[in-house]
Amino acid sequence: MDKRKKKTLMNVYFLLTGVAVLVLDQTTKYFVNLKIAKGLSIEIIPKFLYFTNIKNTGAAFGMFQSYTKVLIIISIIAIIFIIILKVTFNINLLIYNISLGFILGGALGTLVDRYFVGEVTDFISFSFFRPVFNVADSFIFIGFVLTIILILREYKNYSKHRGVGNKKSQGERFLETK
Repeated sequence: MDKRKKKTLMNVYFLLTGVAVLVLDQTTKYFVNLKIAKGLSIEIIPKFLYFTNIKNTGAAFGMFQSYTKVLIIISIIAIIFIIILKVTFNINLLIYNISLGFILGGALGTLVDRYFVGEVTDFISFSFFRPVFNVADSFIFIGFVLTIILILREYKNYSKHRGVGNKKSQGERFLETK
């Protein structure tokens, strides 16, 4: 596959993943709000997983409550940063593009809630983990962890292969500036 087709395919994966996460996030929040009254909890897996409908005007883990406008601006900046990261590094690895799509979709999901509703619905609750979170939070975390792992792996490859022959490692291509 030539470079242009592969780049296009990676862009499609990135965008489709982002849209899929956004749709999944908004759909789950819709059904939670429809079926579970605010403040109530339903046990999904006994003594392990609960769906608890709570509203959050803050950020992750309830920090920065009532700073909705500031968090909207931060969300927009984060979305722009994700797109810049995608375009700047232009890594044609499927998992990299999917992980950035995870972050994009999660950031869009919380932005939609904050902008249109003024608060975020959190509902996923584990008996061993106090904070209540949602699908968007989960995908942002997973995407962030995967992206960091990939960047560290590429940096390691760059360091390992630097200066060996004329062939550029994927890490070198990753770290080059345009």
